[in-house]
Amino acid sequence: MNVLEYWQRWLVENPPPIQVGELQVLEGYWICNRKDSFNDKLVPISSLLDLKLMLRIDSKGLYRPLKGKIGIIQGWKFGPLDTENLFCALEGIYPFALMHWIGYKEKTYVPVPFESTIKRQVGMYKIIGRADDSLIDQVVQETCRMQCLRQNLWWIKQPLELAERSSIPLVCLEACPFFLEQCRIKVLQKRQSKMFS
Repeated sequence: MNVLEYWQRWLVENPPPIQVGELQVLEGYWICNRKDSFNDKLVPISSLLDLKLMLRIDSKGLYRPLKGKIGIIQGWKFGPLDTENLFCALEGIYPFALMHWIGYKEKTYVPVPFESTIKRQVGMYKIIGRADDSLIDQVVQETCRMQCLRQNLWWIKQPLELAERSSIPLVCLEACPFFLEQCRIKVLQKRQSKMFS
C-alpha cells in the first residue's frame, strides 16, 4: 500500500472534521483555519499556490519562517478537494506533515537524534557541536515549544500527543535549518559574551 492509499483508507475511517495543526478539514474536504466556522464569510482561495503565498505571513502580518509557526491567518477557505488534492494541500501548507506522521505511525520513519544531525555538519553549523545541553534546551524552549506547532521527537523524549481521534499531529523528526540557525546564533552570542567579559 502506498502513502496515498494509506491516506485514503484513513479518511474513510476518520471522516471530517479533521484537525491538522491550526487547520481543520471539513465535510467535502474544505480546509480553513480551526478558529473559523464554515458558516462565516470566508474568502475562497482559488489555488494552492495562492494559499501558500497568503500563509507566508501570520495573523500579525509578520513573515512565518517556520511552516509550523503558530498564528495562521483566518478568514479563508480552500476546496472542495478530492482525497489526493487534500493530501497535496496539507503537505503544501505543512511540508512533510502527512508523510512524517504516516511514516512515524508505520515505523518507517524514526526521529533522528540531535547528536546525529550535528555530527553531519561540516559548514557553519559545525560550531553547534560545542554547545552544551542547557543551551540546546533553551533553543528548544524558545523555538520549538513557543513558536512551532510540530511535536519535537528528536530532543524531547515523550510520547506523541493525540488531542482527538480525528486529529493529525505535526511531528518533527529532525532538527530543521531554522532551529540550527537559532542554535548557531546562541553559540556565537555566548562566545562573544565570554570574549568581552
